[in-house]
Amino acid sequence: MTTVEAPNRLAALRERASLTQQEVADRLGSPVTAGQVSRWERGEVVPVPRYRRMLAQVFGVSVVELGLSSPVPRPRVGSSAEDWFVGDAQDQRVVESQNRWRATRQALNANRHALAQTAAGLYPERRLSGTGLIAGPGWIPDGPVDLGAVELVERPDAPLPALDGSEREAARLLPDQSLMRPFPRYTTAVRDLARPRLFEDRHAWRMLGVDWSQPSMAFGDTTYFQCADVFESLAHELAYADLDADGRPASHPTLRDLPFRRLVGSPFDLGRRPVMPAVSTLTVRRDGDSAEFLMHRRDPRAVAAAGGMLQVIPSGIFQPSSLLPAARAADFDLWRNIQRELAEELLGMPEADGHGQPVDYTSGPFGVLDAARADGTARVWCLGVALDALTLVGEVLTVLVVDADVFDALAYDFVDRNDEGQVVAERFPFTAEGVRGLLDSGAVAPAGAGCLELAWRWRDGLLA
Repeated sequence: MTTVEAPNRLAALRERASLTQQEVADRLGSPVTAGQVSRWERGEVVPVPRYRRMLAQVFGVSVVELGLSSPVPRPRVGSSAEDWFVGDAQDQRVVESQNRWRATRQALNANRHALAQTAAGLYPERRLSGTGLIAGPGWIPDGPVDLGAVELVERPDAPLPALDGSEREAARLLPDQSLMRPFPRYTTAVRDLARPRLFEDRHAWRMLGVDWSQPSMAFGDTTYFQCADVFESLAHELAYADLDADGRPASHPTLRDLPFRRLVGSPFDLGRRPVMPAVSTLTVRRDGDSAEFLMHRRDPRAVAAAGGMLQVIPSGIFQPSSLLPAARAADFDLWRNIQRELAEELLGMPEADGHGQPVDYTSGPFGVLDAARADGTARVWCLGVALDALTLVGEVLTVLVVDADVFDALAYDFVDRNDEGQVVAERFPFTAEGVRGLLDSGAVAPAGAGCLELAWRWRDGLLA
């Protein structure tokens, strides 16, 4: 029998470490693939020095022990273009492109409040006070609407949006993935260059319309990444145009300076781009004639948007708890979304991440909240629908008013931290001074500011 000598020790070291080629590729990071690892093992391509060092770290050996003694060859005619991509991914020009993108994104996250105000100024007639939100005609009702009166209409066959974030005007915002190509999508760049802890593509409902004369809201289907490719590109574009080299607001860009935002056109045309709504809820504890509310500080290391800002709690994307059909039917309900986010953010329950069983809404805090809502000791209203002016993400603004005894029974199990940040220990007084102090601080995310603005406007009816 003829023995074929292995061109290197990569396959043997990988097997000794009980790793698959895909697992090795994952540890090395993009743009390395399992196919690339296979070509290295077969000796068809020799990894560049950077990947030799990384392979040695993965296998716990020295670079010499990898058995890679040949110099890095030029790709042969007929070899995969991927060989070039892996070889030039650390070219200085690529590194500089990625560093510029990271710097803009860091400045974006550090200045979201100021940038939201700048963005709202692009639509002066549609601003919701100084919240950083904008609202389409008829999107804010004349007063709070009982959430139970709002009919949700599902439109699974809604036409696809005209824009998806792959347009030339959005592609210009992307960093280089290699010398031969940029990153294909904004979410791909976030995944590889600035990934937060919570960053997963899940089904979400797509906002299609609101009609307070019914009252009703209409939704179709989308995913988180489909929306993020658009809304984070819009935010990145504005940050790039508005911020100086030190990350400080330095100009007042107009739509002429913002090609992608200009391509989007009217932000209230919900058929032009995928619009993912979040449901943001101001939770108020009512005790006789006094009231107070909770806030949440979002961790910039954990979340892709509004990191470092204060937000009302609970708050979360309108999406089903599971991929199973039973969950889709049960979760197409704003109240269920509020309950689920409250259980996760305030009570520390595991996040319903879409991969498990549908949530049992008859047990635990869900049953308690349902009973309180039925007997009037907890009431929930919708305050309106708006858009974050910076990202043009949809915001369903709600308020939950809970009597003190019910609130305190739930609060016994409140956590001080969750996967998305820290629950602020101090309860804020629901007074003119307490509300205005927060709104004037510049620390509150636009959706939270909108909830506070409208809840205070309609406080007499909410606390009656």
